[in-house]
Amino acid sequence: MNQAHTLKCPACGAYLVYEPEKDKLVCPFCEAEFTQEQADAQQATAQAAEPSGHTHTYHCASCGAELVTDETTAATFCYYCHNPVTLMDRVTDEFQPDGMIPFAIDREGAVKRFKQFLSKKWFVRREFFSEGSLEKLTGVFYPYWMGDLSGDGEYQGEGTRVSIASTPKYDIITTRYYDVHRTGEVHYRQMMRKALEKCDRKLSDGVHPYRFSALRPFSTALLSGYMAHKRDVPQATAQADMEQEAQEHTKQVMTQDLHYDTLHGSATFQTRTANLRYLLLPTWVLTYRNKQEEAAYYYMMNGQTGNVCGKLPIDAGYCAWEVLSYGETAAGLADAAVASSYGAGAKSCGGG
Repeated sequence: MNQAHTLKCPACGAYLVYEPEKDKLVCPFCEAEFTQEQADAQQATAQAAEPSGHTHTYHCASCGAELVTDETTAATFCYYCHNPVTLMDRVTDEFQPDGMIPFAIDREGAVKRFKQFLSKKWFVRREFFSEGSLEKLTGVFYPYWMGDLSGDGEYQGEGTRVSIASTPKYDIITTRYYDVHRTGEVHYRQMMRKALEKCDRKLSDGVHPYRFSALRPFSTALLSGYMAHKRDVPQATAQADMEQEAQEHTKQVMTQDLHYDTLHGSATFQTRTANLRYLLLPTWVLTYRNKQEEAAYYYMMNGQTGNVCGKLPIDAGYCAWEVLSYGETAAGLADAAVASSYGAGAKSCGGG
């Protein structure tokens, strides 16, 4: 059985939590503060004494309770003593990330931005932003593959240019045909792919971009106080997906400054070098389940920039009240809102 590690305060023995504003690990009980280097040294000492293994059941280092996790959980909380724990076999060896961006927005800031985001969403169910729901707002590190691809691009096609000459009696239309052939080096930087299969790509992509100038080497100290998932999408799968997108985009690159009246052809992209890195990126996540519809709604916020994206639950009852109050104009709006609430819900993305 594996041991789940928690970063303990050397002063009082309580758990440490990373605070973005201070860029330090802080003890919420005695208020002692430690740098990332100090916490890493403590973690290395604790890990050296523990056996390695790969199971789905762990022991909490604080209270000894058994923790049962799914295959992708890398950091979580003990449900009994509420201490943050890192499942070390999920973030070491082949699953150790190449880098991570720490949280820049703490929980208080995330709640504030969440309320601001919903302040203009008139028809959202009130339970979605109740105090009970806000308690479920969770900081999560999601895994991504980031790739830099370089290769040879080639375009082969046919273009036409049409000219018209007018005489007193006739219009003379001349069509000229051209063989179009282009080759060149094409480079793609910071291509992103989710590394967690169960993560909704549209939702996770909606909170991008991140500022990668803040990228740091991976440290378990920065996981403390947050949840995290390990990747389950292989590197080869992510690279193949990136290469497919690169090939589709190469045609645009190769033809963007060609001025023909018509242009038909195809493009290829042959990868020469591919540098993929496995990263953990910070998000704030809130899940709301509507028991009447048996539907789940999700809200995600970029934990660094505050960009938000989510499917919002529409309150059809509130819309009906607006119909009675404002007449036909509101009725049309209500119909649209009710239609949105049936099924996936209304998707909204934007800045925080």
